[in-house]
Amino acid sequence: MPGAHPDDWWGLRGLSDDRPLVDDGDPVRVTPSGMESALRCSLRWLLERHGGSAAASAAQGVGNLVHAAAMLAENASVDRSALLEYVTARFDAIELAARWMAGPEQARAEAMVDKLLRWLAGNPRRLLAIEHEFAVRLDDPHRPVELTGRVDRLEVDADGRLVVVDLKTGRTTTVSASDVAGHPQLGAYQAAVEAGAFAEFGETSGGAALVQLGTGGKDAREQSQPPAGDGPAAGWATALVRRTADTMAAATFAAVANSKCRVCPVRTSCPVSGQGRQVVEPPAPRRPDGAP
Repeated sequence: MPGAHPDDWWGLRGLSDDRPLVDDGDPVRVTPSGMESALRCSLRWLLERHGGSAAASAAQGVGNLVHAAAMLAENASVDRSALLEYVTARFDAIELAARWMAGPEQARAEAMVDKLLRWLAGNPRRLLAIEHEFAVRLDDPHRPVELTGRVDRLEVDADGRLVVVDLKTGRTTTVSASDVAGHPQLGAYQAAVEAGAFAEFGETSGGAALVQLGTGGKDAREQSQPPAGDGPAAGWATALVRRTADTMAAATFAAVANSKCRVCPVRTSCPVSGQGRQVVEPPAPRRPDGAP
């Protein structure tokens, strides 16, 4: 029978190439938005980066639309009706699984716009730029890093320090208070500030923040990360970017069981998942209750 002989089994063959993804001395491109995924499960990050990502959902479409509307809102003086009109005019471009979802999803988008306006009204910082792209190089003879991305809002605080604000429109994007301090994406933004990515505005970081627009509650919730250059752990953000670069440039990528496995789009290619386990590997041990 074709394929029956063990010589034809893919699971018994050796690696076709054991070189690292990026050779020593070549720059590694790191984006703040991809850091958390790479550090949590590098195999998922690799597979998603090379075609394994899921199709954009309706919720993501709504979030992208709110982000686009936020580009028009420099401060609380912006005309609310103009923002809502912007959202309404472009809402039909979002692909919904069912027609009945249009009403609730549009209402959710408008609620996020109102949250944004209320947050702007109480925001003490001054806006410098919206949707500002950046690219900065962290030189290293072994592994230089190209840190690139785009910030939703670049602001300056009362002390003249730069603060990067990232708007979150997902329903489950809130992080715990203990995790905000070391949040990889915010840390990467601070590392970019300190490396001169926004040199025309300054190079001193005043911290970074997530502004939760899509979660429950009437008002947006701001989750702030302290300045990376303060205290005995100064420089941790840049060190985290370099560690992420090492992970992204490696020759092997680890599958790590975590809280996001349930919604992972590459479960069928994951050795930790029962769906992705190769037939030549032993099954994963089961818990006493029978669950995998």
